[in-house]
Amino acid sequence: MRNAAIATLLLSLLPTCTLTAQDGPKRDVEVTINGLAKDTVYLANYYGSKLYYSDTAVADAKGKVVFHSARGYKAGVYAVVVPGPKYFEVILNEPVVKLATDTTDLLGKLVVKASKENQVFLDYIRFLNEKKKESDILRGQMEAVKDPIAKGNFKAGLEQFDKDVKAYQKALIAQNPGLLAASLVKIGMSVELPEIRKADGSLDSAAAYYQFRQHFWDNVDLKDERIVRVPVFANKFDEYIGKTIPQVPDTINKLVDELIARTDGSNDVFRYMVNTVTHKYETSDIMGMDAVFVHMALTYYCPDGNRPGRADWIPQDKLTKLCERAHKQAPLVIGAKAPYLSLTDTSEQKWVNFYDLQQEYVVIIFWDPHCGHCKKELPEFAKLYHEKMKAEGIEVFCVAKATDDELMKDWKAFIRENDLDWVNVGLTKNVFEEAKKDARKFIPKYTTIESLNYADTYDVYATPKVFLVDGERKFRGKQLSPDQIVDLVKQLKLIKEKRSKG
Repeated sequence: MRNAAIATLLLSLLPTCTLTAQDGPKRDVEVTINGLAKDTVYLANYYGSKLYYSDTAVADAKGKVVFHSARGYKAGVYAVVVPGPKYFEVILNEPVVKLATDTTDLLGKLVVKASKENQVFLDYIRFLNEKKKESDILRGQMEAVKDPIAKGNFKAGLEQFDKDVKAYQKALIAQNPGLLAASLVKIGMSVELPEIRKADGSLDSAAAYYQFRQHFWDNVDLKDERIVRVPVFANKFDEYIGKTIPQVPDTINKLVDELIARTDGSNDVFRYMVNTVTHKYETSDIMGMDAVFVHMALTYYCPDGNRPGRADWIPQDKLTKLCERAHKQAPLVIGAKAPYLSLTDTSEQKWVNFYDLQQEYVVIIFWDPHCGHCKKELPEFAKLYHEKMKAEGIEVFCVAKATDDELMKDWKAFIRENDLDWVNVGLTKNVFEEAKKDARKFIPKYTTIESLNYADTYDVYATPKVFLVDGERKFRGKQLSPDQIVDLVKQLKLIKEKRSKG
């Protein structure tokens, strides 16, 4: 429970999102707040670590507020928000919750009139606060002395505080089975694990990490859907997917799938995990993480043959768009083989396919001669191409949109003016117009329908768009600067050399 201003409250006090707006058991929350009279009070529910608007009530002349909804309230941690705004947290998991407090100190003067859940949790919070005050004093005294023996005594005292807290937590959990307050406390506890040592007696950090990861969720019942409305669970989940798991797409996909399999496959925990991971990596700026988004979308959202999608909480129009995006990005993830691409040069006579280029590494750049960003970035690419890329055996396959006379003219002029002496190809005016009449004139003799529709094939929704492919023509990088491309190719060469040496 906390008593603090909510900086982002106005953003959170909005109609609940699809994932949170679900009926729950009928519960009454009665709070008498001294210092309020005829004031509007909000009830906000946690979903993950964020607060969302749940209900509104008006205090009577004595500060009494009653929250009662025909839709009910799902079990979880809620916040009673008073003008300021400031708030205190309550646990809703019983038919009736009655509390009293004062606007001068919402948490300090909080009294539980009827609610075992809140009494247990309030006692716990106050115990922790008292222990923290004592330990802060002891820590300050320890820092003030220089004698090692005295410091050791203070350290022993701090360790005893830690033991006292753990003993209190264990007793609370054992004495209150089924209480959400007990589950909340248990989720926040670290799992106690034995030290793992090597044969020489030193700590085995690698084995310790794998042990820690394996037991990370020991204190959490992932079939208990109440926990999605407890912020400590959301914080633990964020720590797991963002810090504990190595940020490698294949590893993330594997471990997240294993974790999701521990839910019941349809409850609120399942929904929370799937939605959170999908959104996190759909919006990630880290190269290659789109592979996680694609995996999540195709595994949990999008129907596949006779297998229906499992994301029943998302509206059909949004689901359709998400699946279209995932299917479009799936062939473009790091490690996938780049789609065939064959187009003509400026003469419109010579067809060039980047698969036929001799260089091991090829940079594919999609651009538009009328794109301002392209006109700024391509000369920088050309500069580094001459200074560094060619020396590293890197070729550039530069694909232009040249589907009318003006684009054709500007394309050719820009190539001459900026000395773009790499491989220049494009969807040219004549090819574009003839293909619209009858694409069989070029397919399959010179190219493919995917090449002629390269903007769709390579998801070129904005330009310039940059890819790096290796000798197997697999994607190794996206949206990289020239220097980043050179550095990445050097790293890839070193890795290849080490593997060849065994």
